[in-house]
Amino acid sequence: MSDLGSALPENSFVLLARLTAQLASTARLDEMVDAVLGQIVELGFGAVWMAVLDEPSGNLHTLKEVIDGVDTTHEMPKIFMLDTRQPIGHGFRERRMINVVDPDSLYIIDGDDAEIPSGRMALPRVIYDHMRGHPFACGPLLSSRGQPVGALGLSSYRGKQPIPDELLTSGLLRAFMDHLGIAMERALHISRLERLNADLVNAQAAIADNARFKAVGELAAAVAHDLNNLSGIALMAVSVGRRSPTDAHDVLPRIERANRAIGDLVGRLQRVARAGSIISASDQVANLQQIVEDVLALASPILRERSIELVTDLPIVPAVRADSVLIHQVVLNLVLNARDALTDVDRGRMEVRLRGEDGTVRLTVTDNGPGLAPQVRAQLFQPFVTTKPGHVGLGLAAAHASLIHFGGQLEYRDATGGGAVLEVTLAQTPHVEVNDLQTRFAALEPPRRTAKILAVDDDPDILIVVRAYLEPLGYEVTTASTADQALGIAAAQRFDLVLCDVGMPKRSGLDVCQVLHECGFEGQIVLMTGWESATVKSDRRAADCDMILKKPFLGADLLAAIDSLLPPVRSTVLGF
Repeated sequence: MSDLGSALPENSFVLLARLTAQLASTARLDEMVDAVLGQIVELGFGAVWMAVLDEPSGNLHTLKEVIDGVDTTHEMPKIFMLDTRQPIGHGFRERRMINVVDPDSLYIIDGDDAEIPSGRMALPRVIYDHMRGHPFACGPLLSSRGQPVGALGLSSYRGKQPIPDELLTSGLLRAFMDHLGIAMERALHISRLERLNADLVNAQAAIADNARFKAVGELAAAVAHDLNNLSGIALMAVSVGRRSPTDAHDVLPRIERANRAIGDLVGRLQRVARAGSIISASDQVANLQQIVEDVLALASPILRERSIELVTDLPIVPAVRADSVLIHQVVLNLVLNARDALTDVDRGRMEVRLRGEDGTVRLTVTDNGPGLAPQVRAQLFQPFVTTKPGHVGLGLAAAHASLIHFGGQLEYRDATGGGAVLEVTLAQTPHVEVNDLQTRFAALEPPRRTAKILAVDDDPDILIVVRAYLEPLGYEVTTASTADQALGIAAAQRFDLVLCDVGMPKRSGLDVCQVLHECGFEGQIVLMTGWESATVKSDRRAADCDMILKKPFLGADLLAAIDSLLPPVRSTVLGF
């Protein structure tokens, strides 16, 4: 074997260079340990043990041990407490390797409560027996700053010879130990950075969610006023309709419009409030026009309350490549920021405009507020920058970073005549032609309908009106008010379509959908829900349904859903 003292032989430099490259190429502790352990074994050590220091607890965690070429990691304690009366703890206190030439000179501990004689170093019998009483050395692996980051234990040198002191202080072994200590330090730093980054992402998400829900709560309170107005219109119309059949016929369109408006307003609030996360930048499409209209419909009561004039220019524009939930949050943030900028402005004015051009869609939100000071403008999209008391300043920073993820951008400029302009730019998605062939067919002649439908809802009024609407059209409708009742009926009879409410007690419509699929149901399944459709779709049980029908709906909506799944029979056959 080559001299391993103060001078490194020529081939040792080659080994050391190779090891350095290996350690530099990975941040994984297990790969680092494997690389160095094999080299140390080649130096003549039959037993090598390595551990990493857990700084919070001050304990050592075993990474790997090899004895006579066999992996014996499972035989070693996973955690070692650093007791300064034992060689490993003594080595950590003195920042050096402790070389035990004669293990029998140590006080062997047979129990945890044993008292160690003063001035003697001790060793648990389980460790003594594990090393077969061979001479050993142990101590810390040091970082670039000389701080312990791990531990090394060596034994069975060239059989069971004592380990020369100079081997532990200079030469190739010392170089291996120094390189491993620095590599461990880097791995631990990277691990800490990853944990800190994860904690930061979670904290930012929690802060953003809190701000978003606060904003949605504020919008919901304002929307309640409009909902009360709409429901008041419907109730008054019902009162008028009760006077006579003629009056009832006259007010039905008003009741229909009011209820459609209520459903539309609730749907907008659900879309704005829906939580979600960005999974991938590809294959995600957002209807920016609808999103802007949703947000403005909800924000309008707040703007009216503050006497802010709202000017909109929202032409039909192509869909954009982005996550819908993200865009909801961005638009909501821009509108509420503009509202806050107009708090102390007489005759406040907000302009919201959409433009589609050159393969992009641009949204601008302009206010005639005080604008931003140059020092704020320069760092507007950095985290924790805000001019509003009580705000953490993450809204615009998060929006800016998220839009970049989809190839979009958020920019600020001063408005002409004073105020601020924030502009969102997103890439258009390829235009998709809508095939209206079925719509044109539908106008040719009234279809004949013959199908068996099972309607399931815990609200008896819904079952009554669904049945009253469908049966005169030719459908055979059976009803059930619970999930168990529906499953029993479906097991005994054949149905072409099951129309099932999602929100039922005990067992939901999602459970019905899953059980029907598992039992081999061959018909179509339509889930009815008052919840936001995307929330229902995210449940794995909804994967087996054929359509989700959003409540409230008109008879025409129900019929369109059924016809899309069970096309009505026609007497005319068209050829091409």
